[in-house]
Amino acid sequence: EALGDSSLELDVQLRRAAALRFSQDEEGAAELARRARARAAEQGDTRTELRACLELGQALYRSALGESFGASGKEVDLDGAEEAFRAAIALAERLGENRTPDDDRSLAAALREVGTILVSRVRAWFTGKVLSGEVAELTQRVIGGEPVDEVLATSPVAPLVLELRQTFERALGLFERLDDRSGVMSTVIAMAYINYAPMIHINASARHIEEIRRVTGRLTALVTESERQQQELQMVYGVHVYARAKVVPDLMISRGVEAHRLARLLGDRSAEFLAAGGVALAHLDMGEQEQAEEWLDRAATAAAASPTSLRARQLETWRGLVRAAAGDATGMREHLDRAVQMATDSGRPAARCESLAELSLAAGRLGAETKDEELLQLAERSATEAIRICGTLPGHPPWGAKGDAALAAVYAARGDTERAAASGEAAIHALQVALHEDANLDILLPAARAVLAGGPPELQAMVRGFLQLTLSRIAQGVVDDDIRVRWLRGPVGRELVELAGPIEAPATQTTTESTPDRTAAPDQPSPAAQPSDADHRLLELLTHGSTNREIASELHIDEAEVTRRLARLLAALGASTRAEATSLAFRSLAS
Repeated sequence: EALGDSSLELDVQLRRAAALRFSQDEEGAAELARRARARAAEQGDTRTELRACLELGQALYRSALGESFGASGKEVDLDGAEEAFRAAIALAERLGENRTPDDDRSLAAALREVGTILVSRVRAWFTGKVLSGEVAELTQRVIGGEPVDEVLATSPVAPLVLELRQTFERALGLFERLDDRSGVMSTVIAMAYINYAPMIHINASARHIEEIRRVTGRLTALVTESERQQQELQMVYGVHVYARAKVVPDLMISRGVEAHRLARLLGDRSAEFLAAGGVALAHLDMGEQEQAEEWLDRAATAAAASPTSLRARQLETWRGLVRAAAGDATGMREHLDRAVQMATDSGRPAARCESLAELSLAAGRLGAETKDEELLQLAERSATEAIRICGTLPGHPPWGAKGDAALAAVYAARGDTERAAASGEAAIHALQVALHEDANLDILLPAARAVLAGGPPELQAMVRGFLQLTLSRIAQGVVDDDIRVRWLRGPVGRELVELAGPIEAPATQTTTESTPDRTAAPDQPSPAAQPSDADHRLLELLTHGSTNREIASELHIDEAEVTRRLARLLAALGASTRAEATSLAFRSLAS
């Protein structure tokens, strides 16, 4: 009877802990859970102790079971949460054959949470590499052809990666056996994170982000048709957004088009609008004005069907960028000024800062191209105001860096190379401090141009090396050769190639007919695999986005010979696609 009273008391105590956690009083919840855990251990009540450990882990992790995919050790008690969840695993296993389905569900949940905590520790390691500047070395290894798994296997976090994969697999097996659909879904998605992160941020591989869709596709049999379609839309649109941020040109367009189609089928006006706008901007990056305007019209149709003030402002911004790309200064000012006014009327400083930053970049670029002092003054005013407002905002939004990049373009156009270089350096420094992993080419290119024209030699060398690494990563990430050609020929790709610098022939000149040196380092082409003068010229033409026909014309040979040489070159270099061969050309420059 006394034991029954005690169990009831502990049950009430754990319910109170859960209520405190739901009201976001995690400290109070953790204290109650600790007391219940100690009492249950004293009484030998394994199941109540197990329950208390799960409650404690959730309070310390500040997340309910199945809802977290990793957290920062600065925000939660990772050590305490891991200890609590591992204790829960040990308690569930102690029950052995006496485990009930509920006990197995608790075991699976604890295993999944331990897995996500290990993911957090791997991420912390990766963040340390970024902060120390060592991420460039990892990037070069991956771009140099070393498999991501091998890079991780030789890193200090290799044991963590192995353990968390085994932990997730065990949790998944339990959830599947219990027919727990939500548990399976949350575990599979967590597995996708570690299978392709953090290295996905290094090489921006199209293959890896598409693999996330394949892994998540394992859930198809566990959801209804409508849920499956909504999930597919979210995944496809997510790939499109990722591709735009990391610059994976073929996926920018193909997945954006697919997301737009799915959104229309499901009646999701928000996704329809955003996908159409994203595809328009992707075409704009490649200099395809007509296609950009067509997709902008599709975005306008979606916005008209479900209007909001945010969509109206975004649409004006996109229209202004399209007019700027067309060289229409009047149209650019009309739309971007309207976007700034809408942002001002909303009373939101962040919105005004963003709109001013976009106006400053567009006006600065167009003013520099046309030598229009009025546009340059507009860019200077807008950039200065954007930088001022950005300084009052929390976090590290990129709009201040955009303002600095716009000022770099303004000063460079006026011939003030010293101030231009200083503004360019400020823009690049802002991106570094914010740890932005996105390419941010709209900021990087004008900032780099100013630094390369008047910055100190050591800064120029750093910037040029980063440009070359960025260009190599983009080239290797593109699967569709037609898109690769179009992007490299577009205004963004063409400028990036120009600023990265000419490709110089490797010091050792040997023919690609030779047998590769098998003793060479795995992440570097062997001397015998380096291109000859003729093949080096072919690689250089690839980096400029030349088609086989244009290469044939330039080299004064027929297309069949170009195809034959390219096939031989790919085989000799160990590359399977033109994109990999292009990447090798960029790597020869970087090395």
